[in-house]
Amino acid sequence: MLENRKILTLSIGYIIGIFMGLYCKISIVLFYLLVFLVYKYRGNYKKEKFKLISFKRYFRYIKIVFNKKVIKIIIISSIISNSIVLYQNYRYENLYENVDNKNIEITGTVVFCEDNKYKIKVETTKYKNTYLEVYARNQKLKYGDKISVNGKFELPSKRTNYKGFDYSSYLKTKKVYGLVYANQVNIKSKNNGNFLLKYTNKLAEKFKQIINNSKMKADEKAIIQGILLGDKTDIEEKIINDFSESNISYILAISGMHISYIIIISSLIFNKLAGKHYSKPITSLVIFMYMCIVNFSPSVVRAGITGIIVLMSNFFYRRKDTWEALSISLMILLIYNPFLILNVGVQLSFAGTIGIIVFQSTLNKYFLDYLDRAERKAIRRNKKTTKFIIKILNTKIMILIKDAILLTISASIAVIPITAITFNTVSITSLIISVITSFLVGEIVILGLVFIIFKIDLIQKILSIFLNVLLVISKVGEKLPLNKIYVVTPNLFQIIIYYFIVFIINYIVKINLEKNKTGFQKRVKNLVSLIKYKLKLNKRKIISMILIICIFNFFIWVIPKNLRIYFIDVGQGDSCLIITPKNKTILVDGGGSESFNVR
Repeated sequence: MLENRKILTLSIGYIIGIFMGLYCKISIVLFYLLVFLVYKYRGNYKKEKFKLISFKRYFRYIKIVFNKKVIKIIIISSIISNSIVLYQNYRYENLYENVDNKNIEITGTVVFCEDNKYKIKVETTKYKNTYLEVYARNQKLKYGDKISVNGKFELPSKRTNYKGFDYSSYLKTKKVYGLVYANQVNIKSKNNGNFLLKYTNKLAEKFKQIINNSKMKADEKAIIQGILLGDKTDIEEKIINDFSESNISYILAISGMHISYIIIISSLIFNKLAGKHYSKPITSLVIFMYMCIVNFSPSVVRAGITGIIVLMSNFFYRRKDTWEALSISLMILLIYNPFLILNVGVQLSFAGTIGIIVFQSTLNKYFLDYLDRAERKAIRRNKKTTKFIIKILNTKIMILIKDAILLTISASIAVIPITAITFNTVSITSLIISVITSFLVGEIVILGLVFIIFKIDLIQKILSIFLNVLLVISKVGEKLPLNKIYVVTPNLFQIIIYYFIVFIINYIVKINLEKNKTGFQKRVKNLVSLIKYKLKLNKRKIISMILIICIFNFFIWVIPKNLRIYFIDVGQGDSCLIITPKNKTILVDGGGSESFNVR
């Protein structure tokens, strides 16, 4: 229940407030006032006869979860997050508005480096504690360098087309206010910034140097650097494209898998050195150090904080709660930067984890229950082939494969709407590739970490073999049929319906598998049975309604539509798309520049 999970309740309210601030751009207080007025002056309803589809009938089930205490926490946390988002959005829009497309001189400290692009924390009084991205050609800066920059300032561009890339929103997820194209950069001092981050940045550079000095090929070095350190700058565009087309680009993002193997390796080392109990805080410190090395990428923060909480709960002999641990990691991310809710990596990371928590146990129970029933049936009918297959499925190797498949399916169920919205694609055959790579990447992470620490040549040779296999899989994966099915962008209503249906189905299946049902679970099961009975009684009416809806949709599709004209704004590739009432398309190219004419 939410009442016993205060952090989970807080995070739900916090997310509601953020979304209201981002998409409605109004204070959520006004919304709550409207709800209060409707509730206060609602009419008196008369008692009605029994209705199967009735909001009042099912509202009592909602009240069990969302009682008054839970609602108060959600309201307070949503008002706080909504106010923060509105205030920060105002600063993003107005703080640097007067210097847009003008020369600006600022002082700041470098906090992140990537090729010729540097993220700096501004120290100039007017813009203090804001972040900017500085593009400095022929200038090699390092973390902790205090610099003065003179250059042209630009506010990030906003999305001008539907589904277009919104650079402004992207930079908000990085807490960056704008871009500076430097004409002149002067280094005032070095080795500034946080002591721990300075040390971990040097450590990351040392690890990169160990990888670059190894005998591996250039592609192998770039991939292992991406897998272990999250640095994809040296990976060729073709390889990144192969990983993306095979739907395994998540391998190059630091995630929970990396944290899991760090926990395994650290526990193996420190269990013997410090004992099983005291190895937990040491492992937690190792996880935090790793989070610093990979620059606190959102997915690793989620996994790292969750891992630390689980370890420390065992250390203090407290009961671990996965939902609370996940909620704490989410709250830390959103308190640091509410706009991280727009980050696709954050969405996929948390959605995938929630999918595993919710669906994997149910799928596993259903699979075991199915095997048990099949085995009993095979014994009764003396089917030797079936019994042999079941015996194979119960071996350790098959159990590992089964767990990997169910884990992938569980995560996929939860992330389908996000991939459909963001990439307009859904994949079926990627399940096969994901299961294969889940075994392969585990070995790569372990071997990579061991190689970085101990620099053993034999480990490096084995690692090269695994990396080459991974490259082959990425090339094969993109050629598989049904690898990418393009879909129309779902709207908010469709997404809500999808999640509602899958969660309800999961809960009903879970209840049916329970042997000792609670009173509430018995009521839900009886309600499902009642719905089935009512549907059976009204079978003809339901079939008639479905047919009417199908015919109605067919006529809507056949009837000529309005003339639609879309103006596509993409810089030098501007164009106009015309769709006639008979679905004919005409593209008028409006691109070109002073030096190039379009004819």
